[in-house]
Amino acid sequence: GEYMTDSGCQQCGDNTFSGAGASSCTSCPDGKVSAAGSTSADDCTFGSHTPPPIVSPTYPSRIESCNAGEYMTDSGCQQCGENTFSSAGASSCTSCPDGKVSAAGSTSAGDCVFAPESKGRDLKISISLLLALSAAMMIFR
Repeated sequence: GEYMTDSGCQQCGDNTFSGAGASSCTSCPDGKVSAAGSTSADDCTFGSHTPPPIVSPTYPSRIESCNAGEYMTDSGCQQCGENTFSSAGASSCTSCPDGKVSAAGSTSAGDCVFAPESKGRDLKISISLLLALSAAMMIFR
């Protein structure tokens, strides 16, 4: 799959091959193709050549990309948390715009919605009521 040059070994290109100790690469017979680095005429086949899938040496069994609503970590795909979202293949999740919320695993900015007003309004009413009751209790002491 390689040949010797003045600067060292070089890999044979697509549609060529070489044996051990070769000084050049040999072309595949007409109509046949091979991957770069092929070592014999047996590697030359009819049809189109599809290179083998590239596997990351750091993560040999790693999935190459995650689904929408997930992001890639060293240990694989993880679901995006609440108030964030991601598209397919993301390496991180994006926060929803200010004032908007989303469920865990959201897949787009469209999943981010304004927080229901009732929670904030109920809290304001509760605080107002508590202050009024405290004031009333001080008056009637």
